Amino acid sequence: MGRVIYQGKIDTGFEGFNDNVIFKMANGAYWIQTQYHYWYHYAYRPDALITEENGRNMLTVAGHSIPVRRLDYVIESQIDGEFNGWDGSKQYKLVNGQVWQQAEYKYEYKYAYRPEAIVCDVGGTYIMSVEGTTVPVRRI
Repeated sequence: MGRVIYQGKIDTGFEGFNDNVIFKMANGAYWIQTQYHYWYHYAYRPDALITEENGRNMLTVAGHSIPVRRLDYVIESQIDGEFNGWDGSKQYKLVNGQVWQQAEYKYEYKYAYRPEAIVCDVGGTYIMSVEGTTVPVRRI
């Protein structure tokens, strides 16, 4: 095992690994999965360990590990009204007044009323995460 960067809990419900999953730790730091790997495992506030191994950061939860990168620019808000998923070019108004538009085609239906929304800068590209699904966005 490499150098320990964080040992604690994931701050919210955990639904495993997928693609570009954003994880908020109990200390308020955000991390994003940097390599696709699907593994479903639900846990509420599971133990998490982030280590530096061979020049990259690894997140381990329940014995499964994936590479992650720390996010420094994160906006936490909520969708202002209904969220019906992604449809290719839809605009999303946040309760903080910002409006973001989907920047890349992705269709996925998911309904929620005023769900939490996280917007973050991932290497010059902004992505929005809502209800466990993410998509690249641009600010309007």
